[in-house]
Amino acid sequence: MNRILEKIKLLKSEFVRNVLLVMTGTAISQGIGLIMTPILTRNYSPEHFGVLLVYMSILTIVGTISTGKYERAILLTKTEKDISKIVFLCFFISLGVSFVLFIALLTCSNLIVNYLSFELSLYNWLYTLPILLIVYSLYVVFSMVLNYQKKFKALSTAKIVKTISSISVSLACIFFLKDARGLILGEFSGYTLSMLFVYCSNKNNLVFNTIGVKEIKEIAVRYKDFPRFNIPSDFMNMTSSQMPAFFLTTYFGAGVTGFYSLMKRVLDAPVGLLSTSVLEVFRQKAAAQYMEQGNCKYLFVKTAKSLGIISVIPFTLIFLFAPQLFAFIFGSEWEIAGEYSRIFSMYYYFKFVSSPLTYMFYIAEKQKIDFILHLYIFCSVILILNLPRFFDLNEANTLWIYSINYVIVYSFYFIFSYRLACGKEINNYLKK
Repeated sequence: MNRILEKIKLLKSEFVRNVLLVMTGTAISQGIGLIMTPILTRNYSPEHFGVLLVYMSILTIVGTISTGKYERAILLTKTEKDISKIVFLCFFISLGVSFVLFIALLTCSNLIVNYLSFELSLYNWLYTLPILLIVYSLYVVFSMVLNYQKKFKALSTAKIVKTISSISVSLACIFFLKDARGLILGEFSGYTLSMLFVYCSNKNNLVFNTIGVKEIKEIAVRYKDFPRFNIPSDFMNMTSSQMPAFFLTTYFGAGVTGFYSLMKRVLDAPVGLLSTSVLEVFRQKAAAQYMEQGNCKYLFVKTAKSLGIISVIPFTLIFLFAPQLFAFIFGSEWEIAGEYSRIFSMYYYFKFVSSPLTYMFYIAEKQKIDFILHLYIFCSVILILNLPRFFDLNEANTLWIYSINYVIVYSFYFIFSYRLACGKEINNYLKK
């Protein structure tokens, strides 16, 4: 009995140390970004931030398929050679997807320019997306390898490298490219330098010279369920979360999208500070416990309580005082972004608590259930964001409906994730 208690105590202390380690890197990177954002908002207009959001939305949407989601299988592997096979596989998939993206941008230029009312000079910068997509894919894959190896310090440093390089380039471009191009170049530089960093942190542990095409095919077939079920659900999820960038631009203009972009930029910071940091550690610990014990209920409940308690006060303050704070910090023209923050405060609270814990769907291999939930999200978001086409709704009313819908979705995700964490008897209950 004493040995069991000692193991639990050790697990708790190790978990806390790893969370704090990842959280520190996230806190520094998010802090730097928030501190420097007022300078950016006084030199770049809401329209410029709106264009950047569209650019990054395309990247993140296409990025959901650029690795085939095979990087998630890294946590289930047992040898470094298998990890190297997965890295190789993801790289080749990213090459293919980036080529398709380039062809799409080349052939659909007139359609995209007219739909989003882009200037042709800005649209030409979209041709950098295929290159950035490869960089982004490698960054995701190498970060997952670091997670597998429990190199949480390197993960934290990578986030800091990305933020510093991105902000630095964007600030420098104020003197040369004082428009959306400066913001785009900053993001491009940030991902490139952070990708090189995570690669250098991994290169001594990866072996590529003994891997053949046959072995890569075998690993692809072995983990075929990841692209088969994860890509559709993740693609729909990412598209659902990024669709406001396109619909707001179409119905209300790039300026409204810029306000939404700053709101997202600021509220993503506290969510990223703890929620993402906890995810990095939770998925590794939860996967290990689930494989060994058949459940991870204790870890799930402990994590959920911590996230819920920590986030109550910050998001309450955001709801009460966001418009005034945004006007004071970022400039009076950005007060509307504060109004949007008030609308999304409950959305981000539920996302903050639920998001790390929904990784239980992957650990318990319940991708089918996850797919059904994402299908609802995708369909409901398309319907909601098209309401202004048929009804007399302004952007605020549309965003309220969008936010409430997600609160309901995250509540269902939390309930199902808890059931999965409770063990096999609950999993059997969920089987169709």
